[in-house]
Amino acid sequence: MGWTKKVLLLLVLLCGLNIEAQITVLKPDKVFGLYFDTFVKHDNKALTTLNQYLKNFMGAEAIYNTDRNETYEQEVTGFTNLFLSEFSESVGNECRQQVRDYFVALFDRFKTATYSIKNMETMRNDYSQSQDVSEVYYEVKIKIPSEESAFVLKDSKNITAKQLKSYLKDLTHKLANANKEISFSDKFLLYQIYKEEGTYYWNGGPQELLWKLNNFYFKNFNARNNKIKN
Repeated sequence: MGWTKKVLLLLVLLCGLNIEAQITVLKPDKVFGLYFDTFVKHDNKALTTLNQYLKNFMGAEAIYNTDRNETYEQEVTGFTNLFLSEFSESVGNECRQQVRDYFVALFDRFKTATYSIKNMETMRNDYSQSQDVSEVYYEVKIKIPSEESAFVLKDSKNITAKQLKSYLKDLTHKLANANKEISFSDKFLLYQIYKEEGTYYWNGGPQELLWKLNNFYFKNFNARNNKIKN
């Protein structure tokens, strides 16, 4: 191997070691960011970095194997089916695309959400006296439409496909042009794990980040615009 190739190989190896080291020594705020971007924004790059980090101290069995784009599609489909269950089969079949477009616009709001960490506190884990836990207090800012839908659909059982399509297109348009910022605050626990003199941070149920934001968003937008009365 020539001298130039040896130098290039050494540089590649050093870069790889540097990236691995950076992933190993992540602080709790950075770990929170990886969880947030992975589970709220469905970011596959964040998922890759998170998996590399988790693998360092929990092994390959702890990584998340589901592609975030696939998870996103599953969530959209699940909500679409749930929404359509309120209507007749014929209306549901005719309006499925509009319902899907509505939930895509809704979940795309989450992709544009931003967060800031307000405070972090570390304390002894109540369930393990040999382990500390970091409480990350965070705030999420996300946009909703400033105007409510003008459509009122009084009876989901007798609604026509044309009426439902108009209602959904109006909501989808408003979501796509959301301009009112609202904020949501909560805390997220990161359990400390010690390995080879290093401190790592882990949460076994990070999906709660999306669930909590989901509930908050629905209360502030979807519920007040859901003017379909049975």
